[in-house]
Amino acid sequence: MRRAGKRPGRCLFRATGVLISAAFLPFFFLTAADARRQQVQPAGASPASGSDLKPVLERAAEYCDRLSRSVLDFVCRERVEEWFYPEASPVSSWYRRSTLFVGRRETHTGTYDYQLIRDRTGSIRENRTLLEEDRKDLRVADAPLKTRLFWHAYVVMGPLGLLSRERQADHDYRVVREEKAGSEQVLVVEAVPKPGVRSDHLVGTIWLRLNDAGILKIEWNPSSIDNYAGVEETAKRLGMTPRIVLTSEYTIEKKGIRFPSRYTVKEIYTRRNGRRFQRSQTDVLYDQYKFFTVETDVKF
Repeated sequence: MRRAGKRPGRCLFRATGVLISAAFLPFFFLTAADARRQQVQPAGASPASGSDLKPVLERAAEYCDRLSRSVLDFVCRERVEEWFYPEASPVSSWYRRSTLFVGRRETHTGTYDYQLIRDRTGSIRENRTLLEEDRKDLRVADAPLKTRLFWHAYVVMGPLGLLSRERQADHDYRVVREEKAGSEQVLVVEAVPKPGVRSDHLVGTIWLRLNDAGILKIEWNPSSIDNYAGVEETAKRLGMTPRIVLTSEYTIEKKGIRFPSRYTVKEIYTRRNGRRFQRSQTDVLYDQYKFFTVETDVKF
């Protein structure tokens, strides 16, 4: 695996055949919505002030403190599978509300050696070597991520977008439910901007291990990503309502830092009658980690 890499440029999102550019946050894969967009406050959402949630959020903030000052150097295997229906469209205006032309489903796969380095100045960069594309063996150094629809970057830093002290000051949190994950108790927490706050960051739902606030999973609210208008344009063309589900899972742990194990994007559209059409899905699996540096007691 290569031990050096250049800083990636910009994240891209493709919708309805038009390429839209969106600069990503320094620590995650997509920028937030335009500040003019109204914030969505889920029905029944209210700030949680119970004794159970407050210490969990404090421990999550402490984790983000460590993550934000961490020095990292690791490589892993990144396996990407993406499928989509490139020709999906209404059959005609007469049948627009009931019939879609789906066409042939297109599937692509890729395997990369993925490296991320975050140095003592806080500068972060990632690098990929392409090893396999659509079942053909390759070796392409400094390769771009070849997904067609959604791109991602710096997934390991994702928790900062919802749980850092700075972000917690701008959010209200409520417990959605408690559930079991194997033998562990998990708290499912929803984060939304405080009333009157025009967010410049992402919102979503977090799965936190109750005993130590370990971050297991984050599901991002798609209405908070930049250029969501592109998704809405596709929905309008299909005569349907969009639902984009972006999920990051963190099940790998080293020296108290949790690393991504899976990242998924599902592009789904629905009708008022409940009929559902999934236009695409991107699955990314991370394994075979090799850690060269994981330091958390570093001051920049």
